[in-house]
Amino acid sequence: MVQKNISIIELDEIETKPILKDRNFYRLKPVACTKCGNKIDFERRLFQIKGLPKSKRSDDEIQYVLRYHFKQTYSIDYIFFKSHGRKFFADTAICSNCQSTAITYDIDIDSDFISMLAKTTGEPESQIKKDLNAISNKLKKDRA
Repeated sequence: MVQKNISIIELDEIETKPILKDRNFYRLKPVACTKCGNKIDFERRLFQIKGLPKSKRSDDEIQYVLRYHFKQTYSIDYIFFKSHGRKFFADTAICSNCQSTAITYDIDIDSDFISMLAKTTGEPESQIKKDLNAISNKLKKDRA
């Protein structure tokens, strides 16, 4: 269960900007509103979660309790938990078109990400691209 000494602090714009500029943080980003289909101009809200041990951050029960708290306290439908450095954050977005918080996120797969995957796996970048394209094509086919 979540300890009572956990605190959730919404970051202001000054605190949020440098975090969102960090490539590793913003790689998972809002891409579409599930309510109206909008795909641009999402306002981001970041919350720092303090007092939660690192070993508990991925715990399903704890994340469920945190999601419930965000839904009840902030009326936020979708939230993504991210570790950044030694800090733990809740990342959410608001649709500029309909003000919904039911926003889908996706990973920005760019050349830097592919290079990182190649280093990590030892595979050539060309193979990584080929494999990612094959996965993408399979997902598209499965949706059809």
